[in-house]
Amino acid sequence: MKPKKRKLLDLLMLFLLLSGIGILAYPFVSDALNNYLDQQIISHYQQQAVKENEEVMAKIQENMTKKNQQLAKEGGNSGADPFTKKKEPVKKDRTYFEKHTIGILTIPKINVNLPIFDQTTMKLLEKGACLLEGTSYPIGGKSTHAVLSSHRGLSQAKLFTNLPQLKIKDHFYIEINGQYLAYQVDQIKTVEPTETEALQIQEDQDLVTLVTCTPYMINSHRLLVRGHRIVVEPEEIKESLEKVKQAKCTAFLFVSGLIGVLLLLFLVILIKFLKK
Repeated sequence: MKPKKRKLLDLLMLFLLLSGIGILAYPFVSDALNNYLDQQIISHYQQQAVKENEEVMAKIQENMTKKNQQLAKEGGNSGADPFTKKKEPVKKDRTYFEKHTIGILTIPKINVNLPIFDQTTMKLLEKGACLLEGTSYPIGGKSTHAVLSSHRGLSQAKLFTNLPQLKIKDHFYIEINGQYLAYQVDQIKTVEPTETEALQIQEDQDLVTLVTCTPYMINSHRLLVRGHRIVVEPEEIKESLEKVKQAKCTAFLFVSGLIGVLLLLFLVILIKFLKK
């Protein structure tokens, strides 16, 4: 084989090799980048919460409580299925997500730590957990039922992908308005998208339901994971939150290191190729 043809063949093999590695690495890299953005949104929310004085936080809490009380009187209305809304064509920057962040959802068992958004849009569903319109704010209290939804099976982010791993008695936590709320899973069910009976407010109950699509990549039904409020010491909750953050940080560092190794490998191969 002529040297020129050999060189072209080597270049093609190098391109195919790197393309294959890139395709395999894409889900991990994309998820790591999305996790990084989520943590930036969460950090911004926590910093703003620290800056706000107690009077402002109390006012926000009071407004949410009033809306929840009104909703309880009206019986609640979970509205349309969150996963059937039209996709917005406009690209959103980080400030858009920060503006709509009202809290943080943490699920230790599956290492989920997501911002909670105050409304449901397709863009917000791709970045965190969205409050379903017509359901209670996730601030706790009797006769409240908050419904938080997020995507599953996206190539660029895990979000609620591993939600089916949750079992009865598992815990998840919500940080909102300076409070830490704990919930214990007490019901897991699969329903049709139009079935909303399980999302209704129940008198004197303090409930939160996590919703995502199922079966995986088919999305014909909705998985509902409901939890009821339990009493857990704030320090225990903070410890669980810190473990999740550490796990995410470790994953990000691993992916960053992997990218660095692949780039170094590419440069070494490229230099050797150019020297031939």
